[in-house]
Formats: sequence, structure tokens, C-alpha cells
Amino acid sequence: MANDILIPGKKEFDGGREITVVYFKDRWISVEFIRRDLIGSTHPSEHHVQLRDLDTGEILSTGMYGLIGHHAFVWKDWLYVFATDHSSIWMSRVRAFDAWSRPRMVFNSENCNDFWYNNNTVVYNGEYFVMGMDLVGGPYKNTICFARSYDLNEWHYIPGAIYRPHLYTAAPILKYDDGWYYLFHCRGIEKWFFETFVARSRDLLVWEDSPHNPILSPDPDEILPPLREGDTKIYHSCNYSDLEVYERDGKTIGYFTVATQTADVQAYIQRADFDGTLREFFAALYS
Repeated sequence: MANDILIPGKKEFDGGREITVVYFKDRWISVEFIRRDLIGSTHPSEHHVQLRDLDTGEILSTGMYGLIGHHAFVWKDWLYVFATDHSSIWMSRVRAFDAWSRPRMVFNSENCNDFWYNNNTVVYNGEYFVMGMDLVGGPYKNTICFARSYDLNEWHYIPGAIYRPHLYTAAPILKYDDGWYYLFHCRGIEKWFFETFVARSRDLLVWEDSPHNPILSPDPDEILPPLREGDTKIYHSCNYSDLEVYERDGKTIGYFTVATQTADVQAYIQRADFDGTLREFFAALYS
């Protein structure tokens, strides 16, 4: 860990996934993007999302087959799940666990074929919805851009809202509280070493880094097991990313991915806690 704001906990899930935690249908749900190479997947060789009861471990439903980089957002008794095929963002929504709507395209690169999308994240600011998403291609090596929607069905770029394009940034998780956007993201500072940073903004244009950055930093002495049987290469942890934080019973709970930024290892999800509410956590990051 890079500092003592988030206290490290135990390993929670085996690799090949990123998660969003939501409260839906009177349950805490882990919405998990499952990579096609995850050992023990219920749908081997196919990317998908699964809904898991966070307390019991029960898998409640699966959907969004063949798409990647899922993110979930609850709005008016519906669970919205967003994912990508790299060229566009798709959305499916769930009201009952056994009934997913057909995925529909809600955002594309607006006639620019050079861009490539990966992860995404959605918040509501009291007036409209904001999506942050990985943007690769064109003049950008790896950065984060933002789009706006008033109905979750149609999205458009926010002019000028490109996050620090001179840096390597990825895997955005966006939170909104008391007029501030908080952007948790993976930042590549050194060659092939990826830490979690947080920055905040009131307008998605001007950003302020936390003085406590990086808030998560890999342990380079940790060795991760190879994904493929017979692989004898030694893989060292060099990636802490995809930090999801949520509040439960007055405490802030975080989950992040421990990996190598390659598809060669059995990554896993680790827990990290803050003894206070989300608002107190945000304040601590800028104290």
C-alpha cells in the first residue's frame, strides 16, 4: 500500500474480473466482469458479466456476453450495465435477475474509427449523467474521456473533457459527492508499473491530485501464479487498479485488482477499508 488511508485486507476473489458494488433488490450485489480465460468461469471462452450476492456468494444472473469492461449503475429500480466491444459502448438493463434487456448501443466514437474504448464508469450529478471511459487511439496513447447523457440511453462527448492526455491513465472509477467528481484511476508512472491515483474536479476540465497519491501501489516482491499450465516464467505484481469504493454501515469498503497488466497471470481482487463514510474518505484524501 502507498499510504495508510486505505487499510489492506484479505484476498476476496480470484482473478480475471473487475467489479462494481451496488445495492439492488434489497441486496448488496457484486457486478463482475468475467474474462473468458478465468479459471472456473460458468461461461468459459466468453467474456460476460455476472451478478453475485456479495454476502452469500450466490451467482444470481449472467449477461452481456462477448462484451468487456462492464460497469453497473442503479437508477429508479433498474440496474443498468454498460460494456464495450472496443468501438462502441453498449447498455443492458435488469429489473428482475432473470430478465436482461437486449444490449443496445448507446455511444460510439461519432464517426472517428481511430478510437478504442475499454473500461467505463457512470455517475449522476443531480442534473445529468456522466460517463468516464478509457480512450485509446488517435492522438492519445491511453487516457480517459467523458460523456454526458440525460436519459442513460444516448451519450455525447463533453467538449474538452479529456483527462491529462500527456499521462498514461486508464481504468476509471468515477464518484460524485457534494459538487466534486472524484476520479480513481490507474496511472503508469514508471515503465510497466501501475498505481492507483485519485484526482478531483468540479467541471471535468480542471483536476486536482490528492496529496496522498498514489493511494495504492503494487508490491513488486509479490509473485503471481501463471494462468497457463506449464508456464515457468516468474511474474511480479506491478498493477493495482480498478479500485471500487462504496459505503456500507457507515464504513468505506474498497476492492481493487492485483495483476500485471497482461493476460498471463491469475490476477485477484483484494479488499481495502477506510474507517468512515465515503464523504469522510473523500475528505481524508485531500487533508
